[in-house]
Amino acid sequence: MTFCEEPAPKVSVPADFGVELLGDPNHANISFNLRDNQQIHANSVIVSLNSPVLQRLISDLCFKTIEVDDFQKDAVQCFLEGCYSGRLAKINKGIFRDLNKMAHVFKVNWMEKRCASYYRYLIENIPDKYDFQDLLYLFEEACFAARHLKTDASLNVITSKLNSSASYRKCFVPRFLDENAGKLDDIELNGIVKASQRQPELLVSFVISQLKVGKPELSKEAKFFLQNINISRCFRKNPDLQTSLIEQLDRIESPSTADYKLVLSLYKSCNTVVEKYCSLHNTFNSFNTINKFTEFSDLLEFLKSSPDVKSFNMFFEAVFCWLFNNANSSTKLPTDLSDLILEMMTKNGWRNIASHLVNYMLIVDGERFSVFQSFENAIRKCKAVSSDGYEYITSSREYEWEDLLFKENDVEFVTSQNNLSPIEGPCPDNGDCGFIIHITPSKEEDTNVFNIQLLQDPAAYPSHLHLHEDEISIENMHFALEMTFSGKKRLFPVSWYGKPNCNVNGSIWKWGAIYFIDKGETPLGFSDENIDWRWGLGRQAKITPAFLIQRGSST
Repeated sequence: MTFCEEPAPKVSVPADFGVELLGDPNHANISFNLRDNQQIHANSVIVSLNSPVLQRLISDLCFKTIEVDDFQKDAVQCFLEGCYSGRLAKINKGIFRDLNKMAHVFKVNWMEKRCASYYRYLIENIPDKYDFQDLLYLFEEACFAARHLKTDASLNVITSKLNSSASYRKCFVPRFLDENAGKLDDIELNGIVKASQRQPELLVSFVISQLKVGKPELSKEAKFFLQNINISRCFRKNPDLQTSLIEQLDRIESPSTADYKLVLSLYKSCNTVVEKYCSLHNTFNSFNTINKFTEFSDLLEFLKSSPDVKSFNMFFEAVFCWLFNNANSSTKLPTDLSDLILEMMTKNGWRNIASHLVNYMLIVDGERFSVFQSFENAIRKCKAVSSDGYEYITSSREYEWEDLLFKENDVEFVTSQNNLSPIEGPCPDNGDCGFIIHITPSKEEDTNVFNIQLLQDPAAYPSHLHLHEDEISIENMHFALEMTFSGKKRLFPVSWYGKPNCNVNGSIWKWGAIYFIDKGETPLGFSDENIDWRWGLGRQAKITPAFLIQRGSST
């Protein structure tokens, strides 16, 4: 009989090897050479376990020294201590850039994620008494990462933060442009455009001020801004700004062909007719898009790169719907799900999820309770739930499902500018602040005509209600249905359930996993019988359309 020994478990990083061993002459066989002839000695095995780049240099190419004189000593020390301890105990703003670059160059994946987490921590903890330099540091670090590390993740985070707050924008954008005019590259210009999406008049004002000084001509910055901002929306809100810009453009005596075409397109934009309605983003994704995956890991890979997933709210609902249909008591989620979620948020520049979705959608009983609890714990562990980053707004009244699906409706929602953007302050206009959603009804012979659209033309609003375009747009709206089920208020996801449809004889209707049926009826005869778990609501069920609107001043 042959003895078969179990193989020892493989060491995974980050691991704690004991930072006290760093520099120990009994273990340190590799030298990291710093500037000014300084050195730090380390163990080749420990650093190789963390870095495949160092492993190749040491094991394959037989390097005995590693040149790191491009980096600060404190950054190299923190990097090596991290390799030994699995923690970045000494990370700070002074060494962040070098540490982040070292993690990228030597491909220490866990350290890159920790650096990303640290950057998000800085974003989320901007001092109450902040100044221009606080914001400048965050923006410059993000541009450096985009320029040298080829990642836009940090730039997405900081521009989202700047775009979310009027006070941040006014503090940062004008001064940054004034101090760096003529020196900005495309990465910085693109970042400024993203940061000013909700206040493009800052950029138009900068262009006007440039044209007024010296010879009237379009600078590189002016061309970039005029080509990449929503100029017609800007002019609708600021007609005086339109007049001023046109006056300055008229002063350009001999424009180039490219400049002439740009000016001509701007004239056309001034006369563009506003589309009355605009369809909501990603409201009717097919359930088959996500349900085709049999493994949770495959679903995550899809959601990481899908263009349909434009926010954490969309990601959350996709996972929720997939688990609701496929999970059972034996379903296990990845142990590093929190890290994976944080990585996706950073890469895509997603804001935190609305707490209403987590609190009122994750109400699942029975054998699947544990897996949903694990999902919620993973979200809360990475501190990705925002209790004040969204305004939860319901329609002015509730609807019977037949009225909502089969009748043309203009559904009114009332809010306040002060709630959506406290920094902007209360609204001085008469009437209520809010918005109108137009519902095109479904038809038994053609259910595909059903649609939900935002009335986006301010001129089309009734006298008692007015729209704030800066605060309400399809980019920051997330739609759900509020209903009372089993005595509890719940939010029902619809983003990944397509459009409402009926069975073959038109006797029963459903919207995704919601079936409008009488007690005892069986919801059969649908063309997509791949939804195994359902909520059965009575034919007299009341529905309240609801929206989660990103607040202007929160992350």
